[in-house]
Amino acid sequence: MRLRFLYIFCLLLLTVSLCAERVTLRSGKQFTGTVLSQSNGVLLFQTKSGQRFQFPMDDIQSIETDVAEEAKDADTKAENALRPVAFRLAVSGGLAAVSGENCGGMTTAELQIGTRQIAGKNIFLGGSVGYAGAFLKPVAHFIPLQAVVALPVPFTSSRKVCTEVGTSFGYAFATKGQKGGITGSLSAGARFAISEQSAVFVGGVAQFIQTERDRTTSIGTETYTHSAGTTIWLIGAKIALQF
Repeated sequence: MRLRFLYIFCLLLLTVSLCAERVTLRSGKQFTGTVLSQSNGVLLFQTKSGQRFQFPMDDIQSIETDVAEEAKDADTKAENALRPVAFRLAVSGGLAAVSGENCGGMTTAELQIGTRQIAGKNIFLGGSVGYAGAFLKPVAHFIPLQAVVALPVPFTSSRKVCTEVGTSFGYAFATKGQKGGITGSLSAGARFAISEQSAVFVGGVAQFIQTERDRTTSIGTETYTHSAGTTIWLIGAKIALQF
């Protein structure tokens, strides 16, 4: 029984906190608060800030019970506000090539974390961690850590479909048997807005990774194998989901 009374009491408190009375005078002025009493043709009214007024009933145009606008506005802003942190999941596939060697396949996958708004513009800026594989002979596997930026063209674009240009730069750590190095990429394509929070990017990407690969040199009848610095180029299509 006590729990029931406590529940009803809390419900009444919540109702009082969410509801207010709005007094509109014939002059057009409005006051929001609580009606304390009404007698002898005078209304005693207390505003939200605690001020008390006595209004002659003849000066009052209307008295309305209203849901607190501040609470409603706060809920609306909370629903519509963009989260400060955005995530992008990107995958790509295509060709890998090294100068003087045969071409092969490539694939990359990365998780990007950053902010979706820079200086009020719809620009993504953050960092990423992922995987890049060049299926040559020998196969090369890397774990790139990069800084990433992706922006619409023009910068102020808020259209459902717009052009997006992105770039990244960082270091690619190599797996066993390889050597890592500087990496970077450039992508361009179309961005399709799903909602204020999410979008899909579809386009092309070109990426390079500096590494070392074994080279064979013949001197007379002798053959020598040594490691030499080189660059692996990865070119393909890319799709990314921002949420």
